[in-house]
Order: sequence, then structure tokens, then C-alpha cells
Amino acid sequence: MKRPGGILVIYKYLDQLTDAMVAIRGRNDFKDHEVFSPTSYHEIEEALDAGPSQVRWFTLSGALTGTCTGFGLGLWVDYDWPLVVGGKLPGLYSIPSYVILGFELTILFGGLMTILGMLVMCRIPNLKQRILDVRFTDDRFGIFVPNVALNGEQASLLKQFGAEEIRQIESE
Repeated sequence: MKRPGGILVIYKYLDQLTDAMVAIRGRNDFKDHEVFSPTSYHEIEEALDAGPSQVRWFTLSGALTGTCTGFGLGLWVDYDWPLVVGGKLPGLYSIPSYVILGFELTILFGGLMTILGMLVMCRIPNLKQRILDVRFTDDRFGIFVPNVALNGEQASLLKQFGAEEIRQIESE
């Protein structure tokens, strides 16, 4: 997928970036904009106002799968090698002994699915991602707005928030 042309606005400070993000939030003329940062900041996430993360559903599905797998594995093994607990019959009567295995696999599968969910939802690794400015990996912040001209209304709005540099990016 090729990136269209547009403008790239570079900010020196995080506060300038978040103020600009709040100002353009929900506007149709800034649709599909991208935000660049050297590392993750909670302020950027709050300025996006994207709601709760969808990674939690990956975690929940992994945890439930781990619980079912733990109890199922315990039952399956118990039918092959009966585990007599307190003189009770093997199988469903011995469920309290499966809680430890179910709990451990809940934590394991939940954690692994959380990592997978973060990679999927963040689209990591993105081998086709083009680096627009190497300063974004060091100490600068940026907003890329596609299909916008350098002398347009959008560029002047973003410049009001203390943009260090605004430049035109050609389409690939």
C-alpha cells in the first residue's frame, strides 16, 4: 500500500504535539493523519481519545483458553492416570486439584495473547513503513496529514501550535 502525498509537521515538544492533536481531533479535513513519536507517551494516547484498547480482548480470549486447557488437560490425564483425592472417584470429583494447572495456564496463555495482541494491533513489524524524518527516532514529534497542500488551511492551523518545520511529502 503506497502512502499518498501530504504535509509533515514537526514539533519539538510533546505539549505542542498534544495541543495540535486535540485541535484536529474529529475534523474531516484531517482524516487518516499519522502521529510520530520517539517513544510512547500517555499524553498522546489521551489526546487521541481512542477509547479502551482492543488488546484486552486478546488477553481475555487467551486467559479463557488457558483456563479451559488447564482443566481439560487435568481431566484428560486423570482419566488415564486416576488421581484419587480424599478417597473420591477420579474425574469430575477431583476438580479442586486442577485449579492450580488451570490458573497457571490462564496466566501463561493470557500473557502470550497480550503480546500477540499488541503486535497485531500496532501492526508490528511494518516492513513497508517509510521513515519520513530520522529525528522522530531521537527527540522530535510529528504529524503527517495526507492529501493536503503546504499552503492550505490545515498547514496554517498546525503551524499555530509552534511547529518547528512544515514540509511537503510527495506520494510514493
